[in-house]
Amino acid sequence: MKSRLNKTLITKSLLAVSLAALLPMAGTAMAAEIAGGTVNFSGSVVTSACAIGSSSSNVDVNLGQVRTASLAVAGSEASTAKSFSVVLEDCDTTVSTGVALTFSGTPDVKDPGSLAVGSNGGTGTAQNVAIRLYDEQGSVVKLGEASSITTLRNGVNTLNFSAKYYSPAGQATAGDASAVATYTLTYS
Repeated sequence: MKSRLNKTLITKSLLAVSLAALLPMAGTAMAAEIAGGTVNFSGSVVTSACAIGSSSSNVDVNLGQVRTASLAVAGSEASTAKSFSVVLEDCDTTVSTGVALTFSGTPDVKDPGSLAVGSNGGTGTAQNVAIRLYDEQGSVVKLGEASSITTLRNGVNTLNFSAKYYSPAGQATAGDASAVATYTLTYS
């Protein structure tokens, strides 16, 4: 009888110790479930020949710093261009065989084919400076005009462009030279 009582007490003690050991874990698990965050999903379903790659929805191009002396003469450009790409995914050439890209944005007052920087005359904005866009062959792509047509391949296609600071009138002044452009695709 004493042996059974000891076994029962030992079993109950072990059970109590096991449960006590699990209680802090239950509290931790509960705390981990309380903390959380938000996941935002965006995108769309399209009927076009290609889908725009997620990395190409918002493209950042850092043009860096350019000295005013480099843009002192009318028609002068920064010596180096900064490349950027628009990636098209899941392209189907039975739907379209070519694509052109058209950039839109605030045009420069002195060169409407180029993108105005800053607020185009506002305080703190570089003056006599614009941004010119180029296609992969180095040809100027004017705002509001379609680039040359790129022949599509099935699958992934990368459209390469570049941008440079440009001074249509010369005598560039220092200041903010940021700009925003949007693009649209035209399939053929």
